[in-house]
Amino acid sequence: MTDLFSPLSIGPLTLKNRFMMAPMENGMAHKGGCVSERLIRFFRERAEKEAAIIMTGSISISPEGSGLPSQIGIWDNSFLPGLEKLCSAVHDAGGRMGAQLYHAGRQASEAVTGLTPLAPSALPCAVVNSHPREVSEKDMDELEQKFILGARRAMAAGFDLIEVHFAHGYLLHSFLSPHSNKRTDAFGGSLENRCRFPMRVLRSLLREASDRVPVTIRISAEEFLEDGLHFEEVRTICRMAEEAGISAVSLSAGSYDALQWSIQPMFVKRGFLLPYAQELKQNLHVPVIVAGRLNSAALVRDIVTSGKADMVAIGRGLLADEDFILKMKDGRDEEIRYCVACNQGCADGIMSGRAAECLVNARCSFEAERNVEKSPRPGRVVIIGGGPAGMECARVAALRGHAVTLCDPDPASGGKLGIVAAPPEKASFLLYREYLHGQMKKLGVQIVSERILTPGDVQKYSPDHVVLATGARQSLPPIPGVNLPLVVMAEDVLAGSVRTGEKVVIIGGGLVGVETALFLAEKGRQVSILEMAGAIARDCGATFIGHIREELERCHVQVCTGAAISAIESCGVISHGETYPADTVIIAAGYRSDQSLLEPLQKTFGHVHVIGDAQAPRRIQDATREGFLCACAL
Repeated sequence: MTDLFSPLSIGPLTLKNRFMMAPMENGMAHKGGCVSERLIRFFRERAEKEAAIIMTGSISISPEGSGLPSQIGIWDNSFLPGLEKLCSAVHDAGGRMGAQLYHAGRQASEAVTGLTPLAPSALPCAVVNSHPREVSEKDMDELEQKFILGARRAMAAGFDLIEVHFAHGYLLHSFLSPHSNKRTDAFGGSLENRCRFPMRVLRSLLREASDRVPVTIRISAEEFLEDGLHFEEVRTICRMAEEAGISAVSLSAGSYDALQWSIQPMFVKRGFLLPYAQELKQNLHVPVIVAGRLNSAALVRDIVTSGKADMVAIGRGLLADEDFILKMKDGRDEEIRYCVACNQGCADGIMSGRAAECLVNARCSFEAERNVEKSPRPGRVVIIGGGPAGMECARVAALRGHAVTLCDPDPASGGKLGIVAAPPEKASFLLYREYLHGQMKKLGVQIVSERILTPGDVQKYSPDHVVLATGARQSLPPIPGVNLPLVVMAEDVLAGSVRTGEKVVIIGGGLVGVETALFLAEKGRQVSILEMAGAIARDCGATFIGHIREELERCHVQVCTGAAISAIESCGVISHGETYPADTVIIAAGYRSDQSLLEPLQKTFGHVHVIGDAQAPRRIQDATREGFLCACAL
């Protein structure tokens, strides 16, 4: 039985344990590709906390091959000082550093680089709205040389491993995949032809490394596209790569045209790549590294001890909890703050041009600025409201040495976390609630099941600080008939406090409305969504939106956009002169902050801190951040 904390050899490199920080975009480099101090601090802290090897995420070997403006580059010697500093910092922290060399191919964008993307075939990528040109054989020669120079610079900078990106629809993967390679020459058609250029690049990098550092590949085990690259061919490619001399295979999945399989949301099963890893281990002699929603300590431990893979690559899990590996090492599994796979702070943020953040961890990418330190003046803190903002504030305030009392009429609910987790495939949000509740107990936060109605209810706790975290309530739109008996609120439906009829019309097609529709459709209700805007779920990220549309279609939910509601009547909803029959009408049309206590509290206690949705209705990530920052300021 192999232990997670036993050493692993990858070619000439020996790693201290079986944890890799998975390669993923983080948006923390300077615009143009130079390493930033923020990025160094981010990686160094993960190395300090026992990640055996840190993978950079994609490093572009050519200007037109960059996928993001704040992505590391290596196409010029000017990048070397920053890369050297990064490697040195990780080495000093006890870790190893791996460079993932890539070219984004058809998934690069003119909007980012100002240059025309290159691809095996001139097929646009809808996700980035690219317009690539087909590479010539001369282009291939130049690209091969750029990969070689990238590897040369990586070794000069001090990287301990070079990973060649054969995954996710980028240039080399797009040659391998029949979905993106429509060539009719010697580089397209058969698997042998599609492998010709990627394998040529790989062999060149193996010669360049010449046993100084290991060379590995990261490959999509399955592209999850009907005409894409499937595992049967991937297995053959991995054997070819092993014969060429690679030292390990790292498994991922998908491409931008199947993005949900590359950056798996919560509807993708935990550990979904394990069957592929197990089969590859039976066919290869080099180590197999696996990723893919490994947000369970028991699952992570079993992968290595049962021999399903040789190493685990954890990405978002180390954004959610920088102490993930340390906690596993110490047997503190119950204290891990797991990634909920929402993709809101990380993937959605990066695609919007921001650095990676995390819904459950306000410190992510702010490692230098946001640190919890003991308060010089510990006092009594009363927090009103037990949602994510209130509980995170309580957690951090208690860590700082304050005596914390949290008041909520139903503290077990976690505010809206139970409601958010109610729709199909959203139960992962409960991981955050479980973590926060566990921290309340561990840190000795006094939890009082009480609805605070007056300042006197707070005064009995003699607070030095009062924090209002009462959240927000759904608002009723000014529609005639909105007070009729058949009208209910979406949150009450999701909470199970009201029952609906068989025919349901939902007013509002944001994420709450859409998820309420799916919640009811799964129960057999006939559901229609009426949305005034031109599209539904506009607040939904790129890794979720395609799946949501598929689910709405599968569940036969009627969606009407551009729907101005003129009235609600006992028979249904009137829009543009048409009646949408309903036994129940559900309102999912916005929120209003609950500040009913603010003015009375301010008159009694002076300054009152207001956080989360009580400040303004937004997302859980905002609540987490404000709870953290408020507690740090107390």
